[in-house]
Amino acid sequence: MNSKLYQRIQTAQEEKRFYEAHQLYKTVYFRCSLRKNYTESLECLLKGVNFFLENHQWESGSDLACLYVDVLIKSNREITDANLRDLCKFVSAMPSSCVDRGKFISKCLSLFSKNEGILCAFNEFLGRQLFVEGALPQARSRIMLAGDGYKVGCFLIEMHQRYGLVSEIDLFVAQAVLQFLCVKNTSLAALTFHTYTRHHPRLEAGPPFIHFPLLNFVWLLMLAIERKHTYDIFAFLCAQYRPQLMRDPSYTEYIEKISQVYFGAQRQNDPFSGILSNLVRMLGDDGDLLDGNGATGPGQSSSSSNAMHVDEVD
Repeated sequence: MNSKLYQRIQTAQEEKRFYEAHQLYKTVYFRCSLRKNYTESLECLLKGVNFFLENHQWESGSDLACLYVDVLIKSNREITDANLRDLCKFVSAMPSSCVDRGKFISKCLSLFSKNEGILCAFNEFLGRQLFVEGALPQARSRIMLAGDGYKVGCFLIEMHQRYGLVSEIDLFVAQAVLQFLCVKNTSLAALTFHTYTRHHPRLEAGPPFIHFPLLNFVWLLMLAIERKHTYDIFAFLCAQYRPQLMRDPSYTEYIEKISQVYFGAQRQNDPFSGILSNLVRMLGDDGDLLDGNGATGPGQSSSSSNAMHVDEVD
């Protein structure tokens, strides 16, 4: 590439002429694209992104960052750990208020979609980043997509210690385990449960758990699934632990899904007919719990606000 063009970029940067520098970087990108010189394009864009983000020029920085991902996609090269580090660095440097940060993250997720290991690592990074920024529901969702039950369990412990009540110790892990079970991730569910219950400093030794019967339900449910018990056993568990399952309206959705996936229950067009009707009677007769539109009562846990549709974990 013409060295004079790079000299112009250098001069524009030194004199803080951001608009000019941005246009010059894009000129290099277009010229390299025409020649399919992806290596030079990546090197140039990397310098440009770092320059703009270091100078708080979020719009220009995020624009070049998106182009950087586009080049990685066009080049069909294997994504390396170095690429992952660079992209994570870009996300960290962009404030949550940056308009195009979401677009950039979406491009990264698309880029990593064919590499499960790097995708999981990126989701873990996003979870940690969002947690620091206070975006708790999104952080929790990303950590669960990281594919590591130990890390999910540790994250939930940290999340509970910082934001939860003592009475909510069981709710934080129960919801995550039920969500994993809904999408047939039994190994992740088991490791998450084991990690959380073994390492939470304020949780009694178990199972069984004397003060947190909801954890006993989750434990027995996983045993029933592992040992391929019948629907009658599942229904008995739901009936015995009805008060605990009533604590969070989202559990009705999860219990219905689990009954279908592991215990042979059939989906009903009429939510008040057949097997689901029996489950509803076990969990309570309030129809609002089924459609998720029930009003938040004074005793509802704050963890309910972090409820995530089961499909998001898939």
